[in-house]
Amino acid sequence: MIRDRVTFWCSLAALFAGAAGADAAAGEALPPSPREAAGVLQRFVATHCLECHDAATATADLQLDRVAWDDPAVDPLTVAAQGAETWEGVLRRLRTRQMPPPEMPRPAAEAYDEAIAALTWLLDRTAAQNPHPGRTETFRRLTRIEYERAIRDLLALEIDAAAWLPADASSHGFDNVTVGNLSPTLMTRYISAAQKISRLAVGRPRRAPAGDTFRIPADRTQEQHVDGLPLGTRGGTLIPYQFPRDGRYDVRIRLTRDRNEEVEGLHGPHEIDVLLDRRPIERFTVRPPRGKGHQTVDAHLQTRFEVSAGRHHLGVTFPRRSRSLLETKRQPYEAHFNMHRHPRLTPAVF
Repeated sequence: MIRDRVTFWCSLAALFAGAAGADAAAGEALPPSPREAAGVLQRFVATHCLECHDAATATADLQLDRVAWDDPAVDPLTVAAQGAETWEGVLRRLRTRQMPPPEMPRPAAEAYDEAIAALTWLLDRTAAQNPHPGRTETFRRLTRIEYERAIRDLLALEIDAAAWLPADASSHGFDNVTVGNLSPTLMTRYISAAQKISRLAVGRPRRAPAGDTFRIPADRTQEQHVDGLPLGTRGGTLIPYQFPRDGRYDVRIRLTRDRNEEVEGLHGPHEIDVLLDRRPIERFTVRPPRGKGHQTVDAHLQTRFEVSAGRHHLGVTFPRRSRSLLETKRQPYEAHFNMHRHPRLTPAVF
């Protein structure tokens, strides 16, 4: 077994050695010095190019007889560096066999390959000796998405950077453009976000009990299922929330009201579920008031529960009532959010 493995690895090494030898053999075809490369290129240009691209003709404003590549007083790398853009164009034409044109005598395939190898070698050596990376900025700030990912990777903390940082400016469809400085306003936003993130990361308690309010858009119809909540429910909301530390938390729910401060769609008793990571925490029942006292209809929708620190999903929703209806045609979109035009059929979470 061991001998078979040794044989396998030796065969593999021989295979790579053969490949390296093939590369070396291929590399020997390249000119070993700038002077020899210039000689190959000079012979090709004099034979196949100067009939159309000399000083007298200069077809397409291209003149290739200004410098003699084989002149001992001329440094081939200097010539390549001074006319790099021109010779890059020549190289592209040779690689695609666009030049010489079809009506002119065509070089042999070997002549093409030698000239391309020589010119490529000269341009590569020139680029290596005179690197030109272009203009680069000293630093680039993270975009909001990159900022979120960096916080997640460094602190294992999921945040919503869009709630704390302004939208990234875009240029030509890209929002990760380089910036040389930050405005004082944007720097203040970053510092404020960093302070909030640091408190969440270490679970630093607040000086006094406080809360966060989440409002659902007033024009959102809550007659259908909400993504992320259990099936068999309708309406409500799902809130990803970063609990700063282990403890007991209060949740209070307020229902949507119309302009008369009356709970919309409350035509009978309705149940409301409070869920934590899809697990039921509490179930409430709301009923229409006997009179006009809608102020206290949802006063009892408050619960307290224990939760561990970290990111959890808090859900508030209504158990969906069965609607065993036979649909014979496509129904219009149910938009129940307006008191007069599209009154709500059932209560909604505010």
